[in-house]
Amino acid sequence: MEIKEVTTAKELKAFVRFPRQLYKGCPHFVPALDKGELRALREHPALAFCTLKLWLAYQDGQVVGRIGGLINHKCNDIKEQKRVRFGWFDVIENVEVARALLETVQNWGREQGMDTICGPSRFSNLEKQSMLVEGFDHTPSIAADYNYPYYPEFMEQLGFEKEVDYIQYKVKIEEVPERMKMLSDALAERYHIRLRQFSSKKEMMACGREFFEVLNQSYSKIFNFIPLTTAEIDWAVEENFQVADMSLSMLLEDENGKLVGFAFSLPSLSEAFQKADGSLFPFGWWHVLRALKKNKYLDLYLTGVLPEYMHTGIHAIYHRQLHENALAKGFEYAFTSQQLEDNVAARIWTKYNSEPLFRRRCYKKEIGK
Repeated sequence: MEIKEVTTAKELKAFVRFPRQLYKGCPHFVPALDKGELRALREHPALAFCTLKLWLAYQDGQVVGRIGGLINHKCNDIKEQKRVRFGWFDVIENVEVARALLETVQNWGREQGMDTICGPSRFSNLEKQSMLVEGFDHTPSIAADYNYPYYPEFMEQLGFEKEVDYIQYKVKIEEVPERMKMLSDALAERYHIRLRQFSSKKEMMACGREFFEVLNQSYSKIFNFIPLTTAEIDWAVEENFQVADMSLSMLLEDENGKLVGFAFSLPSLSEAFQKADGSLFPFGWWHVLRALKKNKYLDLYLTGVLPEYMHTGIHAIYHRQLHENALAKGFEYAFTSQQLEDNVAARIWTKYNSEPLFRRRCYKKEIGK
């Protein structure tokens, strides 16, 4: 077995495409778009303050694993940590290949003065992070990775321990509960909150930067989060809002018109990405377009409120409107974003016909000096 650093365009393509080889025939794997993955690895604005290295594992001339090692210097400085992250981790069912890949990142991190390895995670919380530990019989959204059940088994065998768990829920979209209507009306009146929906895609794009600036404040206390730079915000607006459905995204404003909360959702693109198999051409775009127009599954991507409203419950206001809009558009189920298992805001799902669907885990391990 050989572990080789990715240094050429050919090797980078092999790195990006390996998961499709590994998960061939798996009904729950959702391939990312090659073009988007390549662009992120080459051009992501977080590379301005991150150091990234990629490696491939070869056995008998064939790729049998991949991993990325990332040092987010900005995050380490803010949180006063010395951490190296591992991400883009995929491996055949062989613990020795997994060991070799993870030790490669550990050794590199140690050389750079790091004392802890953690992950899976990428540049920021808006990227894919954490490892699936429950829910292997279900298909995730395009914002989350799928992995085989042997992955977490390998992590435990190799001495990694749980740092945090995320939960995702499946919610049946039925009639809006009366108590939810009453609650949202009462909260809107009490806190003088107005819900705002977009009238055009141009208006939505124009609000994009403000949207993510509020997200910066809303997510400030969330595990592993650091404020997005202006360049990262512009990247996020371009990546997310181009295909957004205006009726599934909305803002909350106070009586002075100040933005205090947000919700951003999309029809599920998982099946469309499976059919596209890594490319929008020649026919992948058609599957995506069809999924955006007619779909029974809704992915709830980004929601939040400013810290001063964190414990007021005003998120019920956009939940109600989103629920009503989704019902009117014929959606049958909604899948929540990853939420930390101790997040009290996630209790809102107990008011609906919902069930936990996925559990994902971030790991850590001390690597010494």
